[in-house]
Amino acid sequence: MQQTAILFPVFVQVALTVGLLIVLNRTRSASMREHGQELTDPDVELGQNRWTSSAMKASRSYSNQFELPVLFYAVAAFAMITHAVDVLMVVLAWVFAVARIIQAIIHIGPNVIAWRASAFIVGLVAVMAMWIKLAIHVL
Repeated sequence: MQQTAILFPVFVQVALTVGLLIVLNRTRSASMREHGQELTDPDVELGQNRWTSSAMKASRSYSNQFELPVLFYAVAAFAMITHAVDVLMVVLAWVFAVARIIQAIIHIGPNVIAWRASAFIVGLVAVMAMWIKLAIHVL
């Protein structure tokens, strides 16, 4: 298997992050219009303005893309460097990426914590399995 095969789910994760940034921009703009705010308002400049719930959910979902996914990016890179990419590693990477998409959709949508937590746990298990598999390969 080509070592670069693991990059496709990585690209999906990056696209998710960029997509959430676009959603964040749109929801914050709508929130500011709803509250009659301008970029030059002191509360906006100091980050103390009121956001709508959709803007808050988008903000938190975007921020989440810089937490657990950091471990995903690292394990994918290390797997490529050490030639540990195989079918199982790529499947786990896809499971992680899809779980993150589902989690983000839930987060910016209905935001049902039990559903969101379930998607998070699936992604967590996938990325931890990737790390364990990499450690076994290296050892």
